[in-house]
Amino acid sequence: MTRILILSVLVFAGAFGTHEAMHLVVIYAVGGHGSLVVRPWRLGLVDFRIYALHAQPDEPLGLLRQTLVNFLGPALAAVPLVALLAAVREPVARAALAANVAILAFYSLIETADLLLERRIDVDLSILTTPEFNYGVPALIIVLAALIARRAQLTGLAD
Repeated sequence: MTRILILSVLVFAGAFGTHEAMHLVVIYAVGGHGSLVVRPWRLGLVDFRIYALHAQPDEPLGLLRQTLVNFLGPALAAVPLVALLAAVREPVARAALAANVAILAFYSLIETADLLLERRIDVDLSILTTPEFNYGVPALIIVLAALIARRAQLTGLAD
């Protein structure tokens, strides 16, 4: 279980960077310009800031283009992980890859949902943009993947 947790966090670091880089690629693909920045991000529960990598367009994009950026950044970052997941048979690596594919799917969904909720129906679910939610849910996904893999190993379902 410890190996899955460690490998999942290591894969997450690369997947997160790729996710933000893919946002930037899509910004340019839809005709925008932008950059990767490291910005302070205030925690919602305590008065503390962390720093996060973020792809940022130089000028606001329209709703359709921003929706494409928000959805495709993490979705494109998941593609190489899905390919690896299809090829790898080692249970620890499979669990770590599966967890990170799920995390990137989570980011695609919440980033797109947050944008559409705010711009289309004027609903601000600020929890979607807190660091606790954006890193807490992925941490939970990693722990769940490790527990599921451990259970499969104990019941003889793992390779």
